[in-house]
Amino acid sequence: MSEDFPDELPEGIPEEHAEQARELQMQLLVLEAQLDSANFENEEAYRRKINEKEGELDALKDR
Repeated sequence: MSEDFPDELPEGIPEEHAEQARELQMQLLVLEAQLDSANFENEEAYRRKINEKEGELDALKDR
């Protein structure tokens, strides 16, 4: 899993939001791993949460 660890910030993230962006990246990694092992009933909940976190990460680019 260490090869999946996000080493760099996504393009467009200001340096002042770096810590929050890295936290969101880690949350996304965890959610994606949980989605991979989720049963059918929980998959949609994980997808919604992933979309929410991706939206938060994208919003940091607009600040």
